[in-house]
This record gives sequence, C-alpha cells and structure tokens, in this order.
Amino acid sequence: MQIMHEKGHLSRDERGQTHVYSASQSQAKTQKLLIRDLLDRAFDGSARRLIQGALSAKKVTPEELREIRKILEELEGDSQ
Repeated sequence: MQIMHEKGHLSRDERGQTHVYSASQSQAKTQKLLIRDLLDRAFDGSARRLIQGALSAKKVTPEELREIRKILEELEGDSQ
C-alpha cells in the first residue's frame, strides 16, 4: 500500500491511529494505465498481439464477440 501511495495510486488519511487508503484515480484511468503497461511490457507495444492473447486466453461468448466487433467498427469510423 505504501508503494502504491508513493506512486500516486492511493491517497492516505492519517487521522487517527490507523491509515485509511482510498483510490486516487478512477477505475477507468487505472485500467488504461495498466493496459498500456501490459501492452508495452508483454506485447512489445502491439495491440494486435494483446487482443489475440486476450481472446485466446479465455472462451469468448458470441455476445462478447458482437460487442468487440461493434467497438472496432466505431473505432474505424472515428479514424476516417
């Protein structure tokens, strides 16, 4: 917890005898930072390899695949 506090991931309330920790960033921001780190460390920055690894690590439902396709289509539309 101390290390996470030093890195700015947690805030700490030192009032009273115990320290109370809480997240200092939103869940979405934390997930984005973790994914970026994983992408760089484990997949040499390749989003394609990250997605292939994620999809092959666990069975994906047809509904999840539809949602993923929809996200990809939206991303393609934004880049045009």
